[in-house]
Amino acid sequence: MTEKIPCRINGKEILVWPGYRLWDAALDADAKLWQWCGGHGQCTTCAVIPVSGGENLSAPTGLEKFSIRLWFAKPLAAIRRRWKGRPIRLACQAYVQGPVDVVGLFGKTAKAARAASGLDT
Repeated sequence: MTEKIPCRINGKEILVWPGYRLWDAALDADAKLWQWCGGHGQCTTCAVIPVSGGENLSAPTGLEKFSIRLWFAKPLAAIRRRWKGRPIRLACQAYVQGPVDVVGLFGKTAKAARAASGLDT
């Protein structure tokens, strides 16, 4: 029998089954992850930075690669420069395969979680 995996999003921890979508885990954990398009990979507001365990997320989907590459054409482009070179993932397109700790890029909860993780210096 497969065991549940620890998944931490914006400081909120939840146990999930392997293959569970990170976006759904954030909703279940009430992690205050932004989500304008409803999890369809188009708005990029659910963008996260892996603090640890990034290798335990599924490979980026074609839609995820396309959306992140086109950040410059979206209203959220202001943050693009700040996080350039970081392994940005979209929670709605990433599936948990092992223990992972991520923080969001948007909102007060995400800002506090990034500060606690040492990413917002």
